[in-house]
Amino acid sequence: MIKESILKNLQLIIKKNFLFALQLYIFKIGLKFKRKIPAKNIKISFVNTHDQSGGAAKIAYSLALSMKDKHPINFFVLEKKKEDNWISNIPQNDYPFWQELFRREAKVGGWIEFSGFRALVLLNNYFYNSSTIVHLHNLHGEFFSPALFSILFRNKKIVWTLHDESIITGHCSCTLGCERWKKGCGNCPDLSVYPAVEYDNTSMVLAMKKKWILEVQPIVVCPSSWLAERVRTAYPRLDQIKVIPNGIDTSVFTPRNKGEMRIKLGLPIDAKIILFVAEYSTNNPFKGGAIIRDLISDIDLEKYTFVTVGGDSVNKFKNLIPFSYVKDENVLNHLYAACDIMLYPTQADNLPLVVLESMASGTPVIASNLGGIPEIITDEKYGFLIDEYKVTYSFKKVLMNYFELSEENRQLMQLSVRERVVSNFSLQMMVEKYQELYLK
Repeated sequence: MIKESILKNLQLIIKKNFLFALQLYIFKIGLKFKRKIPAKNIKISFVNTHDQSGGAAKIAYSLALSMKDKHPINFFVLEKKKEDNWISNIPQNDYPFWQELFRREAKVGGWIEFSGFRALVLLNNYFYNSSTIVHLHNLHGEFFSPALFSILFRNKKIVWTLHDESIITGHCSCTLGCERWKKGCGNCPDLSVYPAVEYDNTSMVLAMKKKWILEVQPIVVCPSSWLAERVRTAYPRLDQIKVIPNGIDTSVFTPRNKGEMRIKLGLPIDAKIILFVAEYSTNNPFKGGAIIRDLISDIDLEKYTFVTVGGDSVNKFKNLIPFSYVKDENVLNHLYAACDIMLYPTQADNLPLVVLESMASGTPVIASNLGGIPEIITDEKYGFLIDEYKVTYSFKKVLMNYFELSEENRQLMQLSVRERVVSNFSLQMMVEKYQELYLK
């Protein structure tokens, strides 16, 4: 009876005075932990949801790996897949009943982003406590609430690399053309966009998120100028917003003999092959999976072969060769190099790695003209941008025009796209810029 009474009282507090309940909880948590252990030299804790899946994980892992010879590092993730001993799982807590109640109410109430207290276990980790720099990446997954920033980041330099737009919104990771974030959100047009919520508390969530972020003043790094400008609009009082483009290993992603790659992968030798790469493949709505399905089923394109990478495709056609998620970057490079062109009809993006990887492998890209993509494909000699990126025919028209180019012109484009990435988006360039940032 006593426990039921406590539960009812907590539920009432949470529903009626969420902020009071949250701030009281954070205050009590802060009293539990010891003072931070000072470190004399640079020591970096990387934090991300994953160590393997998705573009954010690729960037975080490759950067951490490149920094290992320069500084002591540890990579803390919510879900560990790699075997490296310098990568650590953030352990799952056994939530007490009142904290579990808090999380359930958060999902219903629209402030799920504030409910993740799992990252608090980092304060019991010696390496994290003695780190001078914490380098954040994606924080989705109900494990790293911005409400905890003042506790987790005391006496530390915070570098936060953004891989989506979640910092400027009241719930979603991609605005998908919505401009309500400029007015502080509220009256959200689509609560189902990831991460979905049931109740519109977007105005309050964004206001509180801004408050907590401004208190710790992280150095925010945006891979594209497009995203940096949006962050500056949303956070005019944020002191440091930097642009460091994503970088890839151009020694791995490099041109190969197309015929040899097709034999190795079991692809038709003489076919016109079109590539699409995205996590969850054609099931991914954010990356234009529906447009790819439409193109595959188009009767005018039946003579072309489509190769999809990233998961099972929704529809199966005789002109479709699907590959599941590819972990090995060498195999992924072989797939890029084996194809004639890559289609990327994304509906939301920052500075996508798949575009850089394809171009570095000598394969041009037809992509949506949005986000940071125009900062990669700055000229038609580097690929093709589609303004009407919600329209399937726009991609079909440019695709067919590409195959009407002479073999000589296509080969020139293959050389140009490779040079574009090598000169501007290499892993080495990215690492050097982050190293400069760490040392300042």
